[in-house]
Amino acid sequence: MFEDYSYKRYLYLFLLFWGLVLPTPSFADEETKISCVVCHSELNGPILEAVNQWKRSIHKNVGVTCADCHGGNPNSIENAMDKKAGFRGKPKVEDIPGLCANCHADAKKMRQYNIRVDQYVEYKTSIHGILLEKGDTNVATCVSCHGNHEIRKKNDPLSTVYHTNVPETCGKCHSDREKMRPYGIPINQLDDYKKSYHGQILYNKVKGKNPALAPNCADCHGIHGAIPPGVNEVVNVCGNCHTKTAGYYREGPHYQAMQEIGLPRCVDCHGNHNIQFPSVEMFTGKGRGECGGCHEEGSPPFKKGERVKELLVKAIRGIEEGEEEVKEIRYSGRNIDELLLDIDEARGMVTEAITITHTLDLERVKKLLDDSTKRIDEISYVAEKVRKDIKTRHRAFLSIITLILTIVTLLILKLRSLKGNPHTDLSRHKEG
Repeated sequence: MFEDYSYKRYLYLFLLFWGLVLPTPSFADEETKISCVVCHSELNGPILEAVNQWKRSIHKNVGVTCADCHGGNPNSIENAMDKKAGFRGKPKVEDIPGLCANCHADAKKMRQYNIRVDQYVEYKTSIHGILLEKGDTNVATCVSCHGNHEIRKKNDPLSTVYHTNVPETCGKCHSDREKMRPYGIPINQLDDYKKSYHGQILYNKVKGKNPALAPNCADCHGIHGAIPPGVNEVVNVCGNCHTKTAGYYREGPHYQAMQEIGLPRCVDCHGNHNIQFPSVEMFTGKGRGECGGCHEEGSPPFKKGERVKELLVKAIRGIEEGEEEVKEIRYSGRNIDELLLDIDEARGMVTEAITITHTLDLERVKKLLDDSTKRIDEISYVAEKVRKDIKTRHRAFLSIITLILTIVTLLILKLRSLKGNPHTDLSRHKEG
């Protein structure tokens, strides 16, 4: 009985050991049966690199093999490139979108991966797709952005279409002088974008701002349906992120003018690729995108800009002074959390007022900035009261210290006078 138990125990241990050591069957094992992989892995150069890239791709992970894109017989070395088996070799540029759509436009295939199936339809509406339809094979296709063999998921930081990698991907073509020459497209968009406030955030150069929330090329131009926004679309495109600003803009006369003559749009004041964080100087400046660039100095619109700037400068300076006043009393022993919250509220009012300037409604702007100034005045009143209290406490403290020092000094003088008096024998008093 004991021997039978020992036998089974050792058998179980033996099976467990080999179960842990031996690899479990996976697609990694199956790839050794794919004729394309077997043959190309024995070669060098770009052909071998294509295999290595595919091994790092999402396609390999989900079982998409060479034959799915290139055709042929993946089960036979001899007949791998047989045209009767559908071998097509390197797809023609004009065939690539349709080839990718064989899977990516199939709802049944894509459902399990939660991938949209309208990319191909969108691509046909893009400037890339329109030009390709006309026979221009110089334009971008799926592989231009996603790569051909090493295709990674879009949320993979190594993917060419990862959020923060998109500008460089678009820049591969749009910064190429020869590629852009036939279309008369400037090649400085990427450089301008990198200098912009959006680009500075995306490249993680603005403290406290999340790069994942900064717009890249695709956020403004579209992803698969990429095309320059039309005149009437700009406010909608910018409004995808700047929702409140777009709403206020639609309430103002600029929007009405844009509907009638196509100006001014968001990009006419803020630029398109090289967008800088706006300053109050825009309201009195005379350069491109500034009020004085369109309105003559002394005109009613220009005077309104001057007034807006004056109110904003006063409110912003008040907040800065309020912050300094609160800093001065931070070690007073008083809880300043409430004052800091008030400053944040005042700052929020100024931010809201800047957004409301897009309505060009001076009264609405003034009311909000007056409320901000009133809040700062209340903070200043409290801070001044605390400072006076601190001064009172300091004076009381100095008075007490002075009194103590005076008493100590008098005691010392008294002791000295006693020691110097011959009629006073302190030692005899001690002995006694």
